[in-house]
Amino acid sequence: MKKWAAFIAMAAMVAMAAGMSAQVLHTKTYGTSGKPTEAMATPDGQYVLVTVDRDRGSSGIDVFHVESDALKKVAFQALGGEGAQGILLIPGTRILAVGASNSGVVFLPLDDTIKGNAKPGVVAQGERSGSGYLAVTPDGKYLFVANEYGQGGNLGVIALSRNEQGVMAPKTIGHIPILQTAPGVTISADGKRVYAVGEVVPEDWAARFAGHGVSELQRSSCVQGGPRATANGVLYTIDVAKAAAMPEGASGREARAPAISWVDSGCSPVREAVSSDGAMVYVTARGDNKVLVFDAKKLESDAAHAFVRAIATGGEAPVGLKLFDDDKMLLVANSNRFSGGNGNATVIDLASGTVKQKISTGEFPRNITASPDGKTLYLTIFNGNELMVLRQ
Repeated sequence: MKKWAAFIAMAAMVAMAAGMSAQVLHTKTYGTSGKPTEAMATPDGQYVLVTVDRDRGSSGIDVFHVESDALKKVAFQALGGEGAQGILLIPGTRILAVGASNSGVVFLPLDDTIKGNAKPGVVAQGERSGSGYLAVTPDGKYLFVANEYGQGGNLGVIALSRNEQGVMAPKTIGHIPILQTAPGVTISADGKRVYAVGEVVPEDWAARFAGHGVSELQRSSCVQGGPRATANGVLYTIDVAKAAAMPEGASGREARAPAISWVDSGCSPVREAVSSDGAMVYVTARGDNKVLVFDAKKLESDAAHAFVRAIATGGEAPVGLKLFDDDKMLLVANSNRFSGGNGNATVIDLASGTVKQKISTGEFPRNITASPDGKTLYLTIFNGNELMVLRQ
């Protein structure tokens, strides 16, 4: 018996060394009224809001009330016919912003949204803009929206000023060009830098950017959902102060001026995350099944050497990603959207670069956000009509 016990103990140690550790995150899944895109928890932790697309061209926000360790759906806030995508709360206010595809950005009061009777206001972003994901400065003064298709892809800059009555009156300052689709945007914790990705760039343009010649970054045979091979995408570093100072309606060189650097970023970069100390930037290269890691300081001072490493995600076509556990762990949504069937979510230990946990999901796990205290993660399962809640 002693020999058998010793064998079991040794086997357990070997399994843990191989990354087969005990469960890192525990999950619960809740049904949504449509295809969910992104979730947001309210600052008081009492509600979780989820943007959804319903059948027949209807979109909106599912409102869940947090009851003990469970969620209960209590309301639905209609938003119209365009797809509801990114959602966030403007700091220092009770105003929500939602990316609403070709409508632009929708603004609506949080308190009325929770009841399902808010009256949205819209700030348009141009024809067929594909307004999606959002980032806001910590002081609540500027909002950035990734307009995936507008003018071939751009980053909208919206000033969140107030009128004489003290009511928020959002106004678009201008649009920063993002080459050939802009699927994602994020902002540093200090609000000084915005990071955006262009999913595909022309091959001749890619040759001009930093990172050209690095095998993980420079690609010429990217294939996603079709037979035609393309070049890699690019990561942009944006100076927030310069973006805020753009002349209204800026174009050409003036519109490009806020971009500090451009770095080749593998096949189909689609989402970004930045560490809480602002030191590292993480990008999902969907076509390479990897997360690319960049040194944030070098992105500005020595972009050619900013690339740190590539981490395999343990799944197909990664999209959403979120740092947690004091930035020691990374949760990645492997969408598997081009092969068909269910995807998965993986927990990556950033110290070792290894997958510590694989979590089965429904079809097309998409975006990941966190509760205000960072202890709860929310993963939308787009084609599965589900919200997955993950806790340590």
